[in-house]
Amino acid sequence: MNAIAKAVTTREQHALNIFNRHVAAFFAGNLDAVLDDFGEDSVVITPDGVFEGREQIRSVYEGLLAEFGVIDRGDSPGIVVDTLLARDDTIFITWHAESKSLVFPFGTDTFICNGDRFTRQSIAFSPPIPKEANPHDR
Repeated sequence: MNAIAKAVTTREQHALNIFNRHVAAFFAGNLDAVLDDFGEDSVVITPDGVFEGREQIRSVYEGLLAEFGVIDRGDSPGIVVDTLLARDDTIFITWHAESKSLVFPFGTDTFICNGDRFTRQSIAFSPPIPKEANPHDR
């Protein structure tokens, strides 16, 4: 993760702490720790739909972790955060990534925190490019 946001308030620092914990769990491929960042009332919105509650959110992150593998172990190059902004209980990021089989030229997530968990997350990204079709790999 390259971008670093500077917290201005205690709420922003708290939101950044949750985000950093979430990223560490994702990079470690730890599904249970990733899911600990969500409650039963949490909602994740992606291009594939709206996922409510931990069990539905589990399916989102199972797919993501299958695609990226354990980034810390080198299964894939992973995600680079290009922009990270914090305001009160909200984290906004832009990113680009490379998974085991795909290149994601641009993505964005927004996280809204309440207590020690995310209550809302939205994920959007440009169409991924299969690695074999990536002109940079030729």
